[in-house]
Amino acid sequence: MKLGCSTVLFNQLDLYGALQHIAWAGYEGAELACLAHYARHVELVTKKSYTDEIKATAKKHNLGLFGIHAGFGDQPGYDRITAMKIMFEVAEKIGVPVVTIRCGGKSDDKETTKEEFKVIREMSKAAESHGVILAIKPHVGASVYNTATMLQMLNEIDSPGLGANLDTLHIFRAREDASETVRKLGKKIVHVHLREYPDVPDRLHYEALAEEEIAGRGGVEFPKILKALKKIGYEGAMDLDVIGAFTFPLSRQMGITAESRGYFNRCMQELK
Repeated sequence: MKLGCSTVLFNQLDLYGALQHIAWAGYEGAELACLAHYARHVELVTKKSYTDEIKATAKKHNLGLFGIHAGFGDQPGYDRITAMKIMFEVAEKIGVPVVTIRCGGKSDDKETTKEEFKVIREMSKAAESHGVILAIKPHVGASVYNTATMLQMLNEIDSPGLGANLDTLHIFRAREDASETVRKLGKKIVHVHLREYPDVPDRLHYEALAEEEIAGRGGVEFPKILKALKKIGYEGAMDLDVIGAFTFPLSRQMGITAESRGYFNRCMQELK
């Protein structure tokens, strides 16, 4: 398993600066954020000069490019499917194997879920054509929000271009044991978002502070989850993904990044 960090934490920096700080914190690689309302460190630009620059920047910092976290429907000037088709081309050109998005729709609503699955099916075909995998992450309130709905999606859409993102925060908010989610999804897991969350009574509506998403400070049982991932033979990327630190000074953002890396590195050492 490879330990990485999303560039979303360093929203105030350009790509070079974000990757530099991720490297300084000791991570092996990075997930590039393309989130219109949060951070954009990769754009819908397929020119060779642009994609070569991204690869060169990562190489300069000795970082792997583990994935792209793309917004779902927040790419100005593009419809969702067109935007993702371009994003898959970008991913192919920079050598990123996985593009992660959240599902739209509404939880437990058959009609919106049916429509979302149609969109995901078309996106999965586009991802496959570029040799990339679309990873759908569970999200509170969306059509795919827990283990059962992830399994439903994967059973209804049988595509080599589709996989599951294990987002530990949203599985925890759904009051599920993420290690059991790992067991049930198995090889369908193609990417992992490592996200902490406090053990509060109302997990559905509580909005965690950025400090409460620092690994080891909340209720998510990461050692148990990592053991489950090792047991199924998962060898992909696990990227720290902290939302909510956008107005923090850079030193505070770096503190979150470094503390979390130290925690996860220790957890992974204990797996050996």
